[in-house]
Amino acid sequence: MKTKFTTLVSVVCLLFPVTQQAQSFTTGIDLGISKNSVAISDIGNSFTNTVKGNNIMGIEGGLFERLNLGPVFIKPMLLASYQGGTVTFYNNDGSVNSSKFNYGNVEVPLLFGFSILSVVRLEAGPVYNWIYATHYANDNSIRLEPSGLGYRVGANAELGPINFGVAYQGITNKSSGLSNATFSTPNELIFSLAFCFGK
Repeated sequence: MKTKFTTLVSVVCLLFPVTQQAQSFTTGIDLGISKNSVAISDIGNSFTNTVKGNNIMGIEGGLFERLNLGPVFIKPMLLASYQGGTVTFYNNDGSVNSSKFNYGNVEVPLLFGFSILSVVRLEAGPVYNWIYATHYANDNSIRLEPSGLGYRVGANAELGPINFGVAYQGITNKSSGLSNATFSTPNELIFSLAFCFGK
């Protein structure tokens, strides 16, 4: 028994430095452009029932820190984005009107993934969303729930310090009260360019 325990401790001691060496951190600056659609429902006023918009364009930028564990990795991100486009108001009386709509939000994705030949990386994970600003050109009476959750899946090609990425994302800010509407961006496509520092 003592021999087995000694052998196990020796193996762990031998493997621990290897594990430590296999770990590395990569810091990056990420910039992206996006195209998505928005939907606002459960508005709760006597005029507007639903608001929808397609071809909403946006930009995002921020930082990420990637913990490399051999072929797998953990990648938290902190991103600020601003989106804008035209939305359509579907009113309770059957009328329809349009307005310019812009919003700013902060996103915190926590992605998990693995690399293929240290060049291609596949990743996915949850996203926390916080809306910090909204603006309607014709109507500012709609209140949005600021906090929401979603998901992001994507792939990256890493060529030296430059990283090209594409991701698909869906987020919902679910209303928690009668005065707040439910806001969702169900199909956001994001193209990004990142500059990496570290291994």
